[in-house]
Amino acid sequence: METENATQPGGKQRLIEAAFRLAARNGSSLASLGLRELAREAGLNHNTFYRHFETLEDLGHAAAAEVAGQFMAAMKDIRRNAARHADASIAAADYFLDWARDNQSLLVISVRELHHSESPMRKAMQRVIHEIATESVDQISSMKLVPGIQPASLLQATTSITYYMCYRALDYLENPRQRRAIRDDLVNFMRAQFLGYLALQAVPKPFEA
Repeated sequence: METENATQPGGKQRLIEAAFRLAARNGSSLASLGLRELAREAGLNHNTFYRHFETLEDLGHAAAAEVAGQFMAAMKDIRRNAARHADASIAAADYFLDWARDNQSLLVISVRELHHSESPMRKAMQRVIHEIATESVDQISSMKLVPGIQPASLLQATTSITYYMCYRALDYLENPRQRRAIRDDLVNFMRAQFLGYLALQAVPKPFEA
């Protein structure tokens, strides 16, 4: 075990990466990891953990920040690339599934932590999804991709789409041969969300006395 590495700049990052590997491999939450197994996975002496973090919860917050940053950057790239295609919904679905395939541990951990009430990552990931949905609204509005939908309704649609893409990407990782069907389902879901809100806005409001 390389205890001297704990004093190097890479020690903190090694602990974070070890936490990701353990959580993905064991199917456990970051909050449930043990200090000794974490240090062993990182190749560090467990006593040196405290040179980088005061508690496991502190490590969880650092891991959350890293996941959030990577997830946000990936979604920005996906939106930018998808916007170049004739059908942005198909391109967005394809790019997201490609990203999920190449970042399996990150996706699995992110979605799992969203549903773990004690996870320090939960609120961070909720904020990320809100930011992704908000930026999607800005892009859709600026490009006039779905004219006629009010911003508040558009935000509800993009939020639902972002969550659904994450869940269906997990299905793709479990069944890669179903990619085309999952891609088509994602596209249909996106279109249904936008068309649904357009239809709702066309419904006359009930008379108020």
